[in-house]
Amino acid sequence: MPRILIQGGYVVTVDGARRVFDPGYVATEGQRIAAVGPSSAAPAPDDFDEVIDARGCIVVPGFINTHQHHWYNLFKGLGRGMLLERWIRELLVPAGAQLGRAEMEVSSRLACLEMLGTGTTTCLNHQVTSTDEALAQAILEPVIESGMRQVFAKEVRPQPLAEQLELAKQVHRTWDGAGQGRVRVALAIESTAHWVALGSSSEELILRGNDLAVQLGACITDHIAGGTMSRDEGYLKFVIETGRTDIEYLHRLGVLDHKWVLAHTIYPRDRDIELIVQSGASVSHTPTSEASRGGGITPVRRMLQAGINVCLGSDGPMVDTSVDMVEQMKAVCLFQNQLHLNPSAVTAEEALEMATIRAAQAIGLDRELGSLEPGKRADLAVFDLQTPRSAVVHHPIVSLVHSGRGPDARWVLCDGEMLVRDFAFVRVDFAQQRELFAEARARALEVIERAGLKRLGAPIWPVGEP
Repeated sequence: MPRILIQGGYVVTVDGARRVFDPGYVATEGQRIAAVGPSSAAPAPDDFDEVIDARGCIVVPGFINTHQHHWYNLFKGLGRGMLLERWIRELLVPAGAQLGRAEMEVSSRLACLEMLGTGTTTCLNHQVTSTDEALAQAILEPVIESGMRQVFAKEVRPQPLAEQLELAKQVHRTWDGAGQGRVRVALAIESTAHWVALGSSSEELILRGNDLAVQLGACITDHIAGGTMSRDEGYLKFVIETGRTDIEYLHRLGVLDHKWVLAHTIYPRDRDIELIVQSGASVSHTPTSEASRGGGITPVRRMLQAGINVCLGSDGPMVDTSVDMVEQMKAVCLFQNQLHLNPSAVTAEEALEMATIRAAQAIGLDRELGSLEPGKRADLAVFDLQTPRSAVVHHPIVSLVHSGRGPDARWVLCDGEMLVRDFAFVRVDFAQQRELFAEARARALEVIERAGLKRLGAPIWPVGEP
């Protein structure tokens, strides 16, 4: 692995002291960051295999997407206009039932390209459909080939539970640590009332799945407290029927702790927030997903003030058409400002923390990822701010979060390997990309035809319900 020197940029370390070097440098050696500091202290360029002139750029840790569904890439835009409950019934379930190995593989390749091309070097891939060993292979081999990092959250279903738990253990044995350590295996355990009602969870599953996660040293991802606040078919309906919230459910079962990543958590009560704080669990906030479904705005400011570790995720392109983490950072700022009627409810700096060090903490990898510090993995992104969108730059972090776009990622490294150079993918050339796009579209159209979903791609004129 080459030694790389990135110099002259605005270096945002997101380390414990939140040091910023303007101008600064980052030196990598092999898979690790060797040194970080002001440009005046940079080592001699002759000592490196590659030197990057980052003047006019901002250098940040590689983004970590803590809630993503890779196969959603095949169905971008089809979920518009649907509240969550309808979206699950009429899109998620029928489309997911038609997916095979080929669809999983091509969507995984496409998802990796989209994330790397927008500065994301790690994602938590939350499985919502049943995956056996063959499907896990179809998903993870493209991840390894892409060079990015993934926490693959293997779903666990209640029937037959013993077989499901054994399969999860086998997937963990096969894939945890694969790809030179870039693949890690976690568990996706559903506890929210929507999934319980669908037969996708049970108390026994949660208890035994939690025990397995402890045994494996793995984190758990879970959809929590989201959906329509309706007495007819939404989250409120289930709260009234069961007499408890999703958070109270996990608390009563005695499983809620630091290893849980609670996706969405849009409607926490005061007691829920207290329980999350006490447990040490993290919340993965997906602002554009929640807005796309008309699902409400997670009270992120309240959570941060209470001491909850809040990080960011994208959910998936079948929900909000994008996995651009720059977009998520801007959205969390704007939506929280509006919710709290406070233009500084969430700052650009806090949003960057949510996409980096807080995200690393959520998935249990903050000793390795999430900040630019000597000894940590060399996962970083260099965003060009000399664009019509971002110029003129007065505050580089604000410019990145509020003016920049994911495709402004000019250089992207994972484990010290250059995966994007001058806006171009290193491992996949243009012709290969075009072939991938064509195959993904063909596969998606076949699934849509089989699932009877072609109507969802039609224009909505006159304006009304799709």
